[in-house]
Amino acid sequence: MSSENDRDTADDAPLSPEQMLALVKDQQRSIAGQRGAFVHWILVAWGVAWLAGFGALWLASGGLAGVTVPIQVAAPVFAALLIAAGILSSILGIRSDRGVRDQQGAFAGAAYGQLWWVGGLVIFVMGQALVFNGMQQALLGVFYPSAFIFFAGVMYVMAGVLWRAIPMVVLGGWSLLLSAVAPFFGMPTHYLVFALAGGGGFLIAALWSWLWTRRVRRRLDAGTGS
Repeated sequence: MSSENDRDTADDAPLSPEQMLALVKDQQRSIAGQRGAFVHWILVAWGVAWLAGFGALWLASGGLAGVTVPIQVAAPVFAALLIAAGILSSILGIRSDRGVRDQQGAFAGAAYGQLWWVGGLVIFVMGQALVFNGMQQALLGVFYPSAFIFFAGVMYVMAGVLWRAIPMVVLGGWSLLLSAVAPFFGMPTHYLVFALAGGGGFLIAALWSWLWTRRVRRRLDAGTGS
């Protein structure tokens, strides 16, 4: 009986500063792993979508002599790739904070995931409104990619801030720069710029994000991360 009481007393005893620090670090490792593990998958999804989607539009617009892709094929492929990447971003944004006790973080993840659809719809309506007010229909080929990439750049910066992922912040800034510069190349060259500089940049950032996440985890495991 005495030994059982001793064990109960030991279990109820307050944690020492060293034990509390170890507990906090364990929680940091768990949250960092959960929130950071998905980032490079989002980057891969958008990298493939931009590289293949904008590449298809570039070919459909006669960008490469001797190679013809019907716009009836390129446009649905481009749309399907963007939708798939958006769905993946939404799902991972919501799941990233699932099981995390921080209610603000959970709400931020859910809101981030749904904002992709809201922003995409707003951009579509804006383009149609510009045509309604006299803009040439052909200019939608410049407006829509640039406007969406500008919006995506803002979203990537937000993701980097929410989940403390430096590669996402850098890629967001790169996307904002592309959205401003690429339209000056005109059609169809701007599609190629978005495909190579955008899609290729995403894939490079995905690798960087994966390596960065591993480095953060190693630092936390070693007890040097903050």
